[in-house]
Amino acid sequence: MIKHHPIDQAIEVYLENLDLKTLSIKNYQGILKNYAHYLKSRNIRYPRRSEVLNYRSHIYDKGLTNTSIQKHMVVIKSFYRWARLNQSYHKLDECFINDISEGVKGAKVEQIYRKEPLSLEQVGELYEVSKPKTGDIIELRNHAMIVLMIVTGLRTVEVSRAKLKDISILEGKTPILYVQGKGRDGKDEFVKLPEIVVNAINEYKRKRTDKNKFLFTRHQKEENDKPLSRDFIGKMIKKMLLKAGIDSPKITPHSLRHTVAHLNLKHGGSIESTQQLLRHKNIETTMIYAHNIRRIEDLSEERIANMLEQEQLKGEED
Repeated sequence: MIKHHPIDQAIEVYLENLDLKTLSIKNYQGILKNYAHYLKSRNIRYPRRSEVLNYRSHIYDKGLTNTSIQKHMVVIKSFYRWARLNQSYHKLDECFINDISEGVKGAKVEQIYRKEPLSLEQVGELYEVSKPKTGDIIELRNHAMIVLMIVTGLRTVEVSRAKLKDISILEGKTPILYVQGKGRDGKDEFVKLPEIVVNAINEYKRKRTDKNKFLFTRHQKEENDKPLSRDFIGKMIKKMLLKAGIDSPKITPHSLRHTVAHLNLKHGGSIESTQQLLRHKNIETTMIYAHNIRRIEDLSEERIANMLEQEQLKGEED
């Protein structure tokens, strides 16, 4: 196995020059580290295009989904393209003069959502089990988060970033929460807060005595000024889902966001209003929800099955 590989220096410099969020850089680092290990473990010092293709087959055989394979290939292709353009400037190994990944395809990803939304009945059950049974501040916090997410469709990261000062009144009458959305640097978007959400948040805020600037905090004995992590919020939601009797690998904390889209579309909301609600940059993303709903409500299979049953009955009568 190769210990010192030309790709190590190139990856290090590439990551240092990425203009992305810290989490994205960590994801890139993990993907490229796995790719580098694949080359080293097979004593491939100077890979060719065939090695990139073989690696794609390798991760497919490991059971990665098409979405994951596509992500891996996008990162690897981006790395090799950057290395070719910057080989001379950063004095990288001469093996990076050419982009060996050029023309290599990723994996075809179907435009569907694999996580299921909750039904209206399940939303009601989740709401009920999240209601505070005592005056405990943790119960009040969890209830406020659940109500906020099942009404506005906020992502866990957006809930984590929310601060007390982000709540405002628009035009003197409409309560809103300014949101730092996915891939955004500032809080230039907002969601409206109906009375049911405002009441839940206010009840939680009245119980608070800490000086934490974030809308939701852990309430530990030792006070800090840190937000709840996405992982912490996700685990809390999963526990609430299980408490409501909702246990499915296809239902995750992000399903709450899908639920908001489905409920809005199924109960009279337009595609445009749903796009605004979820703050999708591209309406094509919102269209996927509408397509899924139309497909679920389509009775083509049942229609054909009924025809076959009728034919079978006719045959028995003859």
